[in-house]
Parts: sequence; C-alpha cells; structure tokens
Amino acid sequence: MKLYTIRTFLLDLVFPKRCLGCQKELKVKDAFFICGACFEKIALNSGIRCHICGLRNKKGTCRRCRKKTPLTGLFAAGPYQDQILKEMIHRFKYQSIESLKKPLAQLIINYLEKELLNNKLKNYVLTPIPLSLRRKINRGFNQSELLAVEISKYLNLPVVNLLKRKKFTAPQADISDWQKRKENISGAFEMIDSKNQSGRYKKVILVDDVATSGATLEEAARVLKEAGIKEVYGLVVARG
Repeated sequence: MKLYTIRTFLLDLVFPKRCLGCQKELKVKDAFFICGACFEKIALNSGIRCHICGLRNKKGTCRRCRKKTPLTGLFAAGPYQDQILKEMIHRFKYQSIESLKKPLAQLIINYLEKELLNNKLKNYVLTPIPLSLRRKINRGFNQSELLAVEISKYLNLPVVNLLKRKKFTAPQADISDWQKRKENISGAFEMIDSKNQSGRYKKVILVDDVATSGATLEEAARVLKEAGIKEVYGLVVARG
C-alpha cells in the first residue's frame, strides 16, 4: 500500500470526512468530500454565452466581441457563486485535496454533455494553464493539469503542455481590479517549443479551475494565437 494511501486511511479513521455541503459524515469509500445529494444540487450553467458581453450564441465569443479577445470562446460548468462549488474548488486548490479532481472534472463533463459540446470539440488538444515551479511545489500539483487529465479520458483528447510560466505572478484571486489583473498576468506565459508545437497543433482547449475576469485565459490564448494556433477555447469548472 502506498504511503499516501496509508496516511489517508489513518486520517479518515481519526478525522472522518464530512461532506463539504451538508457536513454529513461520509463513508470511507466516499473519497470525494461531497455526498451524492449535495453534488446533484450544484446547478450547471445554462447555454453558451459570449464571455465578454454575455450574448447567447452557439460558438462562444460573439461576432461583435471577437476583436476584443483572443479566446474563441469560454465554457464554464457552473457559477463560482455556488457555495458548495466554491468550497470544493477552494479545498482542491488551496488545501491540496487531490481527490476533488474527479467530481470537479465530472461537473465539466456533465456541462459539456448538457450543451452537446462533447461532439463539437474534436481534433483539439487540452492544454492546462501552467503554474510557476514555486507554486506547484507548494501545492503539490497543478490543479489545471489534473482536471485536464480527467477530462481527456472522457473527450478522448490528448493533454499537451504547450505553455510554461516565465515569471512568478501574484495570485489573481488577490486582485479585484480588472485592469490590474491584466497587468499582473501580462507576459507570464511562453510557448515551450514554439518552432515545433505551433505547426503541429491548430486547435487548443485551455483548462483551468476558475475564470473571474478571464485575464489569465486571455493571456495564455494570446501567446498561443501568436504562435500560430487558430482556435483557442477556455474550459473551466466555474466562472466568477
């Protein structure tokens, strides 16, 4: 038995897991920190909207807003205002509860199925938003990469790390002003291998946990577009 598994088992015995929604004690087999009833209460977003103006359309970014953003569209499974969803993301991201990757990825999958997007996203590759090495070491994993791997199993799309962080930035969640968010994330990413990768891949789905202003996804999409990528969608668990 792996050390991590033994430690988790012993912690469950001493400190039983409780549902993040209703606080009900969970059984040992319920490894995801949320009961089935509370998971079903999380309301998925309805319809596809332009992430800039909110106009409903079939593709994502509306025709009027296409010149304002490098993102072809932004798909978000649920609203960040949902308290259960917000707590799940917070525990996953800041308390390093890795097992939450499965229910969070499942919410994205449920949304894609509901909006009939699973068949439209063919011939794409999934690219997680990269973390700085310092933050990845502190957290123990890149939450976006874990989500991308789970989603790839469903969409049958490859996960390809096209981007890397070239500078350490302050957490976007700590910055409320939209313009300062853009300034903070500006120049944070670069292609890992621009000469080879830009010619090989033409359609990319950027995966992240939360989009608030969309500044992080837009900056990553800008770098990809400049490297020759034709279409770049953002795919997140929640939109703030």
